[in-house]
Amino acid sequence: MENKRSYGWYFIIPGLIGVLVFYVVPFFLSLYYTFTKGITEVHFVGLENFSELFKNPAFILATKNTLKFIFIGVPILTMLSLFLSLMMAGKLYRFPRWAMLSPMIVPVASALMGWEAIFGNNGMVNKILDFFNRQPISFFGEDNAMKILILIFIIKNTGYMMVIFTGAISSLGKEYKEAFQMDSSSSLQYAFRIVVPLIAPIIFFVVILSIVNSFLMFREVYALYGNSPPNTVYLLQYFMNNNFYKLNYQRLSTAAFIVVMGISILIIAFLRFQEKHLDH
Repeated sequence: MENKRSYGWYFIIPGLIGVLVFYVVPFFLSLYYTFTKGITEVHFVGLENFSELFKNPAFILATKNTLKFIFIGVPILTMLSLFLSLMMAGKLYRFPRWAMLSPMIVPVASALMGWEAIFGNNGMVNKILDFFNRQPISFFGEDNAMKILILIFIIKNTGYMMVIFTGAISSLGKEYKEAFQMDSSSSLQYAFRIVVPLIAPIIFFVVILSIVNSFLMFREVYALYGNSPPNTVYLLQYFMNNNFYKLNYQRLSTAAFIVVMGISILIIAFLRFQEKHLDH
């Protein structure tokens, strides 16, 4: 048994080394820039970088847009995928799972060509509006950019989250439903009173995964707008990317540190909530 366990470390150690070398070590090295200033003559400045960052209009705009995107997109994605999973419980795996995951697999450039064909200035929707003598809509313009980005985010991730939810729902024992049906035959009550509490840890996992995936939407925004996005979709990734090109590593590292701390606090809060939920 001990030999079998030791063999497992041979598979784990390469992954751990990769995470340490490419993620953990660079993160702690970036802390050096967070509390210092200067390139040739580096000196410690304490929290001065944080003070300057919170006064920076570009950072404030990027933070507001990113929080807006997360607070709107993530709840809609989670509730929609959970609702569809509850509706399709026991039936989803009859549907080809590759079709559910295809929006995640399709390259960004190819997917955006499709979105341009639908919502572009000469796209399908504007052609329909023109046919009915309606004014064309600039879907990718400043007024509608955030709405379209959230729509792309939801469509791209819903199938993936449904597969996760349905796997959790299908793993529940049949005795739960049989015991509940002795008192009620309502599928809706069974879903919200039995299924949702039992899969609460999975819902938490999906929320965290959705937040992580929301940061990946920078690729779509960059492919659509390049270095000059509308103000409504100027996200934190843009802010950090611009400071990287300007070699402003202090500001970049400070912003990255704040993002990491924000996500960490959110995860800790959810874990505490989950622990209390399980205790009761």
